[in-house]
Amino acid sequence: MRLSRLSRLCAAAVAAGALVLTQAAGPAAAAVNDLACNYDFHTFNACLHFEEPQLNSLDAHVGLDTVWPEQYAREIVAGGTGARASLWWENGSHDRHVADLTLVPGWPQAGPDGVGFEFVATGLYRGDLDFHRSANEEESFYAKVTYVDPHNGNRFEYVTGTVTGDFKPFSDEPPCPTACS
Repeated sequence: MRLSRLSRLCAAAVAAGALVLTQAAGPAAAAVNDLACNYDFHTFNACLHFEEPQLNSLDAHVGLDTVWPEQYAREIVAGGTGARASLWWENGSHDRHVADLTLVPGWPQAGPDGVGFEFVATGLYRGDLDFHRSANEEESFYAKVTYVDPHNGNRFEYVTGTVTGDFKPFSDEPPCPTACS
């Protein structure tokens, strides 16, 4: 299987930063534009990443790679997965659903390493992601990805790494609609 772009970046970051990761304490967090991954080294790799294609307008990208034998992976994709992804604001025990992401055309994909998924949510206004408007606090976001194995009906859920950073808008104006850019 061709790893998703997000997963390849995460794998490279893990390889390059293994020493740093062993010295870190607590869960890994990423700045607004950093790649945040969650993985178990054996069965999955789930990543969240924000891009800012225009001022104050963010796109959330989620990638998930799951390890399966190639033939089984192909059967999962052919059978339909009902794959879904959602973006969540992390707020202790009261996490809040922010947005549903759309499965990117051409995904999921099956290959020799398993099944890969890519999702996107576009045009998220920074100001809408700044839940602590009155405080000078950073925001934390993660994504959940679910799919069903059509062989047996088992439902799988994976959580990405957490992106933590300053989501305050750079101006008070919402982003310009596509028509005016």
